[in-house]
Amino acid sequence: MAAINKISAGAQSVFNTCVKNPMLNLQKSNFMQKGYEAYRNDKQSFMNWAGILSIVAKDGLGCVMYVWQSLNNKNIPDDKRKFVAALDLTNGGLMIAAQIIMHMTISQKIVQTKMFNKLFGKAFDRNTAKMIHSVTKNIDKLKHISQQEINERIAKRKDTAFAAFTTLTSLIAATTVGKRIIVPFIATPAASKVEKWMNRGKDEPAVNSETKNDYNEQKHIEPKKAEEKKN
Repeated sequence: MAAINKISAGAQSVFNTCVKNPMLNLQKSNFMQKGYEAYRNDKQSFMNWAGILSIVAKDGLGCVMYVWQSLNNKNIPDDKRKFVAALDLTNGGLMIAAQIIMHMTISQKIVQTKMFNKLFGKAFDRNTAKMIHSVTKNIDKLKHISQQEINERIAKRKDTAFAAFTTLTSLIAATTVGKRIIVPFIATPAASKVEKWMNRGKDEPAVNSETKNDYNEQKHIEPKKAEEKKN
């Protein structure tokens, strides 16, 4: 029992140091307080902002760790190490930028409203309310419900559905569209330029013989042409 208590106390100490205390400090920070003040009258927008912020912070930390690991990974040949690090740096930076841009565009209320009305607007309009009332007025247990009450209930359901839709689409736009669709098209080409920036003023490392690209396209094309002429 003593050993279990000791392990439990150690785990609690690690949790407090690595999770609880940093989160409490972040909550009390000026940065979070300014974010709350900016969105104090719109809690849904604050939740979306906080969700994107947490993802961006995670990707920022991951980017730093990946770059450091690539630069110090002895299993990667010297001539390829900086390119791998540059790819990690470019990928991380673009993911963060893409998520912020997607949040600043798709998460805007005017965009969300248009998307929601386009997809689900008919489920909460007046025609739907009238159809529901035409059904309920013929049911003994529900006929006391007026058209006005049905309108109010549908309006509340619409607000709840819109809040959930906003949060979901904001996260999907940031993590799926931004990170998985847009970034991969840009990251690899941009990594070459970042590698040149990292190597500025330095001699490039010798190309490793095991990874050297010595493929000669002409050697493979010309024999085929010669065979085609014989045939």
